[in-house]
Amino acid sequence: MASVDLNSPVLTGGILNTNFFNGRVLVAEDLTSLQTASAQHQQQLGRVLGAGVAWGMNVTLPDPTQPVLQVTKGLALNRKGQAVSLPVDAQVQLVKSAEMQAATAGLFAICQPPQNLVPTNLDCYLLTVSPASGYQGSAPMTGSSSLSSGFATSCGSAFAVEGVQFNLLPLGVSNDTDPNTLRGQAAQLFCSLNPLWDQLAAATGSTASLQAQIAPMLSKFRNLMAHLCFGTDKFQGFAANPFGRTNGDSLFAEYGLLDDLRDIGALTDCAVPLALVYWTSAGIQFVDMWSVRRPVFAATASHAWAPLAGRRREVEGLAMFLQFQCQIAGLLKSLSASTLSNIQATDYFQYLPAAGLLPIAGVQGFPGFSYPQFFSNQTVRPNSPAYTRDAKFAAFISGSFLYPPIDLSSNELIWLYLVPGNSQLSNQSSAAPYVIFASAHTSYQAESRYDASYFDFSNYSLVAGEFIVA
Repeated sequence: MASVDLNSPVLTGGILNTNFFNGRVLVAEDLTSLQTASAQHQQQLGRVLGAGVAWGMNVTLPDPTQPVLQVTKGLALNRKGQAVSLPVDAQVQLVKSAEMQAATAGLFAICQPPQNLVPTNLDCYLLTVSPASGYQGSAPMTGSSSLSSGFATSCGSAFAVEGVQFNLLPLGVSNDTDPNTLRGQAAQLFCSLNPLWDQLAAATGSTASLQAQIAPMLSKFRNLMAHLCFGTDKFQGFAANPFGRTNGDSLFAEYGLLDDLRDIGALTDCAVPLALVYWTSAGIQFVDMWSVRRPVFAATASHAWAPLAGRRREVEGLAMFLQFQCQIAGLLKSLSASTLSNIQATDYFQYLPAAGLLPIAGVQGFPGFSYPQFFSNQTVRPNSPAYTRDAKFAAFISGSFLYPPIDLSSNELIWLYLVPGNSQLSNQSSAAPYVIFASAHTSYQAESRYDASYFDFSNYSLVAGEFIVA
């Protein structure tokens, strides 16, 4: 710690900017210092903006049978403030292949490995991206000897190129066996699924019945892993003791699986999380971006009140909403219409976001769920769903991000809503019917109000023998 007087500059540890003046002899080190200072200035700005993915860098699995992920071009900032830029789409090979030598190169060439290898390191992985650099091209250089006489005697690298590198971090899901913890419940499902994947990989006939057995377990496992990353179980204790501190920081300044990985040094500040990857003996089963991916957001204003003095919970609420909608979209693609119509929420999920959109089966064979069946073992308001206003839709959904997720095991009340603008499209082939569900902790959106323009989609209250139209 430096001891300073008032009105005196503090220069210790400051950025060293090359000072130019007439007559100074410049060498390569001076220009390198200039580049270093510029990079440090950019990192300062990056730390002000925050960490996360700015745009792009979407991760998909083109072929579930191949361990290859596709990452679109994009830009991110890591926790050090460094830009992580991917200028082109990339296919990330999860299994590194040996470079093959030509048969004429020396006495021996590398043997071609078997094509159908089953990976033994089956686990859930965190896919990250970090900045990287390398040299390209060449430029002539003169030697230091006086014999060179100013003529080029060798070459050096012409460019230092900024790029990225990808990495997979194993999460070790099966290491926790306590059934009372969220991680223990995920570990139980992980161990229950493993023999089923072996059966699926070895099957030669129809696998429909086996896949029907796997589907709800896989969906719930994905849901549990996502909320492990969100820290849903740990954050539940915040309201009970918001005054807890460790070295002046809130006990809830850190929570969730990503923070655990940072604490043990597995996830460094250089890396930006992109996706959760579940790898099994039957191939990669899901790539879940929003369980770990976050948009760029600034650091908290106060570590003592971190959950309240920053945007982390709001951003995580957005991620919970997007994660659920992506998982629902995957179920719509992979399950039959008859299966979708018979799904109960608790069979496929442990948690729901504070508010979300559930696609429901509509006209022209639009795929969807049956919301009475989906919420059949939950507490919903009688005569649900009610109608809410179109104008409230966007504000209500975005406002729900600060609320905790719905724990389906608690059987807490769930609001159900329909939107008039969507209901009016029900006879058109382009309709995408849905029902809005929301935690009862959110404000009720179908209160009785007079509005003649939506008379057919109104809610009614009987007050002193008269109907009030909403």
